[in-house]
Amino acid sequence: MGRRLREVLFRAEWCGFLGFLGLLGFTKSYSGEPQYVFFSFFSFFSWFFVGYMQRETPDERLVQSHQRADSSTLKFFSLLLAALFAFVILNDNALHIRHVSMKAVELIVACVFAFSVLLRSFLVYYYDRVE
Repeated sequence: MGRRLREVLFRAEWCGFLGFLGLLGFTKSYSGEPQYVFFSFFSFFSWFFVGYMQRETPDERLVQSHQRADSSTLKFFSLLLAALFAFVILNDNALHIRHVSMKAVELIVACVFAFSVLLRSFLVYYYDRVE
């Protein structure tokens, strides 16, 4: 196998196609239960951004973009934690929800995981290319 073909086959963008496995989250298992954990595979779409950024050598601007993206992602998680805390407090006082199914928790965790990984990769691309 030639050097050029090897470079094309092993670039990081190809990992992004694993994101299509997230569509399996819409299917059901043999027992009829939804498979929400597959929604976390949508996070592999972030490899399209990572592979695009991988082509250039890291410099101060790229490192600064990574730091800004990490800071923004941390702000996202802190807002998410504050919303969860508010939900727990409001649930006791106003909402009175007694039961939350495990499938709902699994769906929320898988979607938040995929979104957070995509968010960080997109922000690195955005801060480096757009701004």
